[in-house]
Amino acid sequence: MNQNDMIQMKNAITMPPELADTLLHNCGAAQVRRFPYTQYSRLAMALIAAFAILLTGSTSYAAYNIYQEKNLAVFMDPSLSQSEIDRIGGELIQIPGIASCYFVSGDEAWMEFRTQYLDDDIAGTFTENPLKDSFNYRLSVRLNADTQAVRDEISRIDGVRLVQDLSEL
Repeated sequence: MNQNDMIQMKNAITMPPELADTLLHNCGAAQVRRFPYTQYSRLAMALIAAFAILLTGSTSYAAYNIYQEKNLAVFMDPSLSQSEIDRIGGELIQIPGIASCYFVSGDEAWMEFRTQYLDDDIAGTFTENPLKDSFNYRLSVRLNADTQAVRDEISRIDGVRLVQDLSEL
């Protein structure tokens, strides 16, 4: 509203003269813009928020990939005796870069598979363990270790038939 419109409204409305003068003074005065860059501020905040979301998402994805690449399963020849399997376990834990090592029997592998992928009706049709030869060692590789070098060293151990990332299982 401009000054002339305010004067016309003041004259058209019945009010005490002090109130009319105050209204005319307050409304007719130049308005101070408190936020002159409001549209730019909003754009900047939107860009900062988008960047933060992307950064958080990419960090989570990278952490997930590191986790997946650093956990291995080592499968051995099914013809090995228990003492040979134990020997391989001892050799695995001695490899630099291995943080932990534990044995998963064929029965444990079957129970894990049944629970994860089969319902009780289908699982009940099996009379014996189809994964009895899937015994393996699960390894955690330290984050600062070269996973490929560790895999290569594991593959050279006599009796090892397959080294696989857990993400591939």
